[in-house]
Amino acid sequence: MGQKDIISKSILKRLLLDMAVYLFKLELVDAELLSTEEQRIEDRRSDLVARVTPVQGEPFILHLEIQNTNDDQMPARMLRYLADIQLAYPGKRVHQCLVYIGAGRLAMAAGLESPQLHYRYEMLDMRDIDYRTLYDSQSPDALVLAVLGDFGGDDPQDVVVRLLTKL
Repeated sequence: MGQKDIISKSILKRLLLDMAVYLFKLELVDAELLSTEEQRIEDRRSDLVARVTPVQGEPFILHLEIQNTNDDQMPARMLRYLADIQLAYPGKRVHQCLVYIGAGRLAMAAGLESPQLHYRYEMLDMRDIDYRTLYDSQSPDALVLAVLGDFGGDDPQDVVVRLLTKL
C-alpha cells in the first residue's frame, strides 16, 4: 500500500470516529476501516465502514454514508449496503448512519416500511448540528466538520476565520 493510501486511510478513520462520537453520540475508543468492495456488474461502495470498539459492550460494524443530495432511492440503497455488509461480515451487528450535507433541506426517508419489512437507519442533517459542538472538540477533523454545521446567528465569515485560526 502506498504512503498516500496509508495517510488517506488514517484520515478517514479519524473522520469516521469524530463523526460517530460528535454527531451520533456513539462512545467509541477505536475503529478499523473495512473493505466494502463487492464484485457485481455494477460498482457500488459504501462511504465508510469500520469495525468499531465502543467504550462499553461488544465491537460492531459502523457504516457512515455521506449524502449531498436528496435521493428517493436512498433507503433502498442503504438496505442494499446493509445486506452487502452483513454478507461480508456475517454475525456482526451493523449500525448505519447517514449524514446529509446537501444545500437543500433534508427530505429523505430514514428507512423502508412494508408488510414484510421494518427497516431504519440513523440520519442527520449537518445544518441541524450546532457548529460549536464540533468547534469545542480537541480534534482537528471535528473542526473541519464544523464548517458544515449550523452557525446560528454568528457571522459565517467570522466562524470560518475562527475555525481556520483554531486549526
